[in-house]
Amino acid sequence: MGNNKLFSTILIALLGLSAVLSVLFFAGVVSEGLLITWCYVLLAIAALTAVVFPVLTMAQNPKGAKNALIGVVGLLVVVGISYALAGSEEYFTLDGVLLADGSTSKQSETGLIAFYIMGAGAIGAVIFAEVSKMLK
Repeated sequence: MGNNKLFSTILIALLGLSAVLSVLFFAGVVSEGLLITWCYVLLAIAALTAVVFPVLTMAQNPKGAKNALIGVVGLLVVVGISYALAGSEEYFTLDGVLLADGSTSKQSETGLIAFYIMGAGAIGAVIFAEVSKMLK
């Protein structure tokens, strides 16, 4: 319980400081540079939290870590398949201006194909769950 109260206090403090900085910005006291820097600080805190806490949780629950690793490996397989299927064409405007070079095109197509595969998988999982419920 002590940790939850500590985290809640830190969250409220960060939220309050963000609100104060926003009001000061709109009052013209604080520049946008300070606000952008504050956003970077909040982003760093969020990224650190997103990495550290799952690692701590996995260390405390190794059986759950195995399931998480299976999910990560599955995601990597989907991205690998998507990368293999993606093309690397260059795209130009009618004026001949380069819109996307080969690597940018490959990356964006990889993301789209991965999204389609995972979307189809999600729809398939929902259909499977409903049909298996009906057959019980």
